[in-house]
Amino acid sequence: MTEKYVRVNVTLYRDMLKKIDSFAKKRHEDRSTAIRQLMSLALRERNRKEVVEAYRDNRITLREAAKLLSVDYWEAQDILAEEGIPISDLTEGEVESRIKKVEKDAF
Repeated sequence: MTEKYVRVNVTLYRDMLKKIDSFAKKRHEDRSTAIRQLMSLALRERNRKEVVEAYRDNRITLREAAKLLSVDYWEAQDILAEEGIPISDLTEGEVESRIKKVEKDAF
């Protein structure tokens, strides 16, 4: 299904419009396309920040975060790691101990 465009009017600062036009020119896009791209990027980034904050505050699980970010479980872990958010509150020593136990039990 093709998404239909809706025409809207927006008031921008002259300096902001210059930046948008520069963005469009560098990418060989028209102004409307550039604005759509920038809005999409801004909305994704805002969503990312909100999801990261919700995970940090223990309001959602890792799987819920992945779904809200439209990524898989592993990529969600990477995103959270980039934000400095631990996936587990185990210490490094506890992780190493568990790894040794798993290796011992597996072999």
